[in-house]
Amino acid sequence: MISTPDTHNADSAGAQAGGFVLAGMHGSSGKTVLSCLLLAGLEARGLPVQPFKAGPDYIDPGYHNLYASRPSRNLDAWLMGRERVLEEARTHTRSATGVLEGVMGLFDGAHPSSEEGSTMEMARWLGWPVVLSVPAAKAGRSLAAGLRGFLAEASPDRIAGVVLSGVSGDSHTEYLKEALLPTGIPVLGAIPKLAALDWPERHLGLQAAQERPLPNRRELVEIARRTLDLDAFAALARKPLAPAVPTLPTESSLQATPSNRLRRVGIAQDAAFHFYYQANLEWLVERGMELVPFSPLQDAGLPAGLDALVLGGGFPEVYASALSQNTPLLRSLRDAVNGGLPCYAECGGLMLLSEAILTLEGERFPMAGVVPGAVEMTRALQNFGYCTVSQPGEAPHYGHEFHYSRWNEEGARANAWEVARRRNGVHRREGFRHQNLHASYAHLYFPSLAPTLSSTLCLTL
Repeated sequence: MISTPDTHNADSAGAQAGGFVLAGMHGSSGKTVLSCLLLAGLEARGLPVQPFKAGPDYIDPGYHNLYASRPSRNLDAWLMGRERVLEEARTHTRSATGVLEGVMGLFDGAHPSSEEGSTMEMARWLGWPVVLSVPAAKAGRSLAAGLRGFLAEASPDRIAGVVLSGVSGDSHTEYLKEALLPTGIPVLGAIPKLAALDWPERHLGLQAAQERPLPNRRELVEIARRTLDLDAFAALARKPLAPAVPTLPTESSLQATPSNRLRRVGIAQDAAFHFYYQANLEWLVERGMELVPFSPLQDAGLPAGLDALVLGGGFPEVYASALSQNTPLLRSLRDAVNGGLPCYAECGGLMLLSEAILTLEGERFPMAGVVPGAVEMTRALQNFGYCTVSQPGEAPHYGHEFHYSRWNEEGARANAWEVARRRNGVHRREGFRHQNLHASYAHLYFPSLAPTLSSTLCLTL
């Protein structure tokens, strides 16, 4: 089994100061709501903020992007490795305060017996203090006992405060503050139950921000001012817990400059397709590609003059009927890819290129028909988690999968690469490659690709 590159839990090797971590006691603890309140509230005070999301998640950064002036960026130990995580954080907090939203609970990661892959590991690497988002709707004095365990596990100097979420009123808030006094942990805010902050969930996280109306930035600023100690949060960013380390050269800084002619790359971007890492988009631009957005839901055809296509992930199954009815776009897509236009498709992109999406209710919605076979929706996650992908004679590349569907021709037609699960090492053939098409369920982080695939992808696109 391949271990995470360049990872360990040393407190003494953090990045520069300039941020804090928002963590939970468990999943669904209000981290994203708190993150968005702080992004809006701190920027309204004139403090530039840089949102980050721990882990490979695409959904939460979409919420961040609604309320911050800078695009959210992912920090993931498996996909990036420790040194690249630190470099990403350093680069983007030189002129802004980092606000890192954690993943799941503070100590939840790759293994049940260590911090590897957890938000706590990331906080130690970065040297940033942690604030816990604590669900408190039905909490009383017992909350103090639970927090003592977190303080003991993390070390008392690591957790800088808590925010109580879902309090039922002022008296409940005061009761909890008094109960927490013996722990010595500051209460930096108390957020009551508010309809504006009742954001529905899907699968293992929130429903995508593109799928429902959300409060505007001004509304969130007003809620943040009423419920959070914004002065205390601003002060946290100026309290480093670990020394800075020298800046390391990144792969992108070592690349040759691109040619003068920009290659026009069509990129699917709408409510159905929006799973893109900001670093991946920048990686493409740095290599001389002009990204041309288009909507598989609304456009009648592909943009003119394209040199390549990128079809990212998303929730095409939610919009399967509308996608299927957009026959001019599907025909344009099919003709372009079958005609040799280079195309890179991840997860939702593979689904769009398949012959059809088959829903749990038994409905069949025809798609582009470039990838043989149909994609069948499933009730359980399929091949969920971190993985490595490799081709014969190449070093493995780090990726992850997250999909409630299966390609029904995978067993017979998969030929893109060999995939190995990180957790148990189980192997399978996955994805579909034909001429200039590469379609796969695996999500990749382009800046961390091994040179062989990095060059291949760049040349293909």
